[in-house]
Amino acid sequence: MGLRKTRESNAQPRARRNPLLMTLGVVLVIVGALVSAGVYMRLANAQEVLAIVAPVARGEQVSREDLGVARVGVDPLLAPIPASQIEAVVGMYALFDLVPGTFLTSDSVGLTISPGQGRAEVGVELRAGEYPDHNLRPGDAVLLVEVPLPTQVGSLATFPGFLVTVSASDPNMTIRVTVDVAASEAVEMAALSATDRLTLVLTSREGS
Repeated sequence: MGLRKTRESNAQPRARRNPLLMTLGVVLVIVGALVSAGVYMRLANAQEVLAIVAPVARGEQVSREDLGVARVGVDPLLAPIPASQIEAVVGMYALFDLVPGTFLTSDSVGLTISPGQGRAEVGVELRAGEYPDHNLRPGDAVLLVEVPLPTQVGSLATFPGFLVTVSASDPNMTIRVTVDVAASEAVEMAALSATDRLTLVLTSREGS
């Protein structure tokens, strides 16, 4: 009897399992599995595209040293250039400043230097309310419209073109853009810009 009592007194009580901790463990396992599956799917759908590894100023030719290859999953709407086209890209001109760490897209390089024959580029400073509250980007088709004087009558001048460069807005929401327009309209447009009498309209991006 004494031996049995001794064994019973030395026995350790069994630890109770915490249902909350068990549930949390199961959830973490499921989350880990989902993350792993997501990473696998991204890698499986990844493609090799061209990326910029050295700065290229607008108008400069792109060299092989300026390009690298990145294997990533990208949205087709961004129109990245496949790495297989690297030979075709070398020697093209940068249509706007190319920044290291960004993908090379089909609208960022071209075979000719801008502005082309019969075209001109005009710089315009626009304040808040003179441009749409959109993420304007190079390549956007735009229409610059004359702001009339208080006593002005008749039709207003309009200047269709596309954006070449877009600066970030300053604390006063002022931006500076460079617009490619017909050379025959550049002087009149520049004069209106100098007197702050232009407003910008963003036209359709459909099909771009």
